[in-house]
Amino acid sequence: MYQKISTSILLLLFTMTSRALNYTVSFEKVKSHYVSVAIDFDTKGKDYINFKVPVWTPGSYKVREFSKGYENVQVAGATVTRSNKNTWQIATNGAKQLSLTYEVYCFEISARESYADENYAFLHSVSAFGYLEGYENERIILTLIPHSNWKNVEIALPQTKAPGHVFSCQNYDLLADSPVALGSFDTVKYNSGGVPHTVVMVGHGNYDLEVIRADFKKISDSQIAMMGEHPSERYTHFIYNVGSGGGGLEHLNSQTSVMQRWAYTNAIQYRSFLGLVAHEYFHLWNIKRIRPMGLGPFEYDKEVYTDMLWIAEGITSYYDDLTLLRIGKMSEGEYLNVLSSQINRLENTPGKKVMSLAHSSILAWIKGYLPNEESVNQTVSYYNKGMIAALLLDLEIRSNSSNSLDDVMTALYATYFKEKDRGFTHEEFIAVCSQVAGRDLQSFFDHTIFSTKALDYATILGKFGLEIQDENAIKEEVWSGVISKQEEGKIIITTIYSESPAVSAGLSVNDEILAVDGWRMETVLERHDNIYQPNDVVTITYARDGKIYTTKLIYKQSPKVSYTIRRVDQNNTLYDAWLR
Repeated sequence: MYQKISTSILLLLFTMTSRALNYTVSFEKVKSHYVSVAIDFDTKGKDYINFKVPVWTPGSYKVREFSKGYENVQVAGATVTRSNKNTWQIATNGAKQLSLTYEVYCFEISARESYADENYAFLHSVSAFGYLEGYENERIILTLIPHSNWKNVEIALPQTKAPGHVFSCQNYDLLADSPVALGSFDTVKYNSGGVPHTVVMVGHGNYDLEVIRADFKKISDSQIAMMGEHPSERYTHFIYNVGSGGGGLEHLNSQTSVMQRWAYTNAIQYRSFLGLVAHEYFHLWNIKRIRPMGLGPFEYDKEVYTDMLWIAEGITSYYDDLTLLRIGKMSEGEYLNVLSSQINRLENTPGKKVMSLAHSSILAWIKGYLPNEESVNQTVSYYNKGMIAALLLDLEIRSNSSNSLDDVMTALYATYFKEKDRGFTHEEFIAVCSQVAGRDLQSFFDHTIFSTKALDYATILGKFGLEIQDENAIKEEVWSGVISKQEEGKIIITTIYSESPAVSAGLSVNDEILAVDGWRMETVLERHDNIYQPNDVVTITYARDGKIYTTKLIYKQSPKVSYTIRRVDQNNTLYDAWLR
């Protein structure tokens, strides 16, 4: 008898008997940028329940203190006490059902925060929706009650059959990872990999929806072809059109990419934007499903550490430009220029001698996301060096086998997401790379990822018929080691490179440069470098904390590199397999 019950009836029975959390979102005070949220829940006989607000968002490794915007946290019939910065303790007083209400101030235009006014609301859910401790794995029903003049309610969650805008998800992780856009937006749809995609244009811009549709579909088709399948039932591109700013953030079934609203007709900026979209889209696989151990299920209450952010972001950065090449948005020559630019950025960063790539990942919380004037001397970026490491890893695999980094990514997806449903360790990642390459790559990782040793570009690029040359090697440019800015008529030092003439001269960040050899400074100091020769001595007059000083600066030949990668072997089969 039981076996004859239909699937739909079983689902209905499960829905009626399971304990679901009901989140209701409304916008009565939206003109003041407040969003109202109610959470109805079963107390499960508990005397005390903690309501918590995440301190960070997955994908962005910085403590952002979202609870700073939470006000009027109340529970009718219960006692609520704020116990720390992001926790409210609820004394249930024996009640079986309770409703918690709060208001959250949403006034940050960003992919990582929430914004709301009478025109639209973009809710970065991890910042807008708190959670009940111990209820993280409960099913959630989300009801959205839009402002009266809004036409669109967009979220990459399944909609229920209930009237209105009612959605559901299996747990808090899914709610936190699903942005919500409400307002009156332009949208365009396409299918890729058998999956419906929606592009939501939040805010105004000079975009062409048909161009957007065609270009986004090319990106999707290319990456799905590489990975073998699309892992979602639906996907949403939230494109946040802004006056200034940028950046993006990946989600399980969606992305948020920020674009300057009037830049769509600028070819360079538009291609950069497509690179951002390709980057966030590739995160569908790399980080949201292929993930380092520890990055999910998430701990929202404190920092989460891993030495593999270079895999999550560096490899993804490698594939965003490679995707543009593969879909014809970038020529081979332009792509080689991109690689040269990334190498130059790393090689002109003194921090490459101080911080390893693995170390860069671990310290993202206090180094990558909290940079200061000394960062260039002490750190490397796991985006920048991670992208270069991914390039070198791909070429290393290709030079030793008929396989590539593509095969590493599909193997990780099949093994650790689909089969084992868990993250992987660094050792397991290295083992997969070695298996795909057909040889042990531990020494490659020891050198490239876990040390600060110099990278050998020439040898590996040479195998692919490429030559890398430093154009600065023959220019004999001189260098003070200073980067300055002009501010309110003053020349202020913003950066000083380690082991530079400026360090020897005793100059410091925030010093005001008044004169060089008695001549008042009218422009930034580094614009004067090219009039001097190595070993020339100049007298710098500067002010620090209100007091005037003088010092001698002895110019040196610039250590900065300007690498260019050129193809010198037009018949190289490894090159053709890689980029053609």
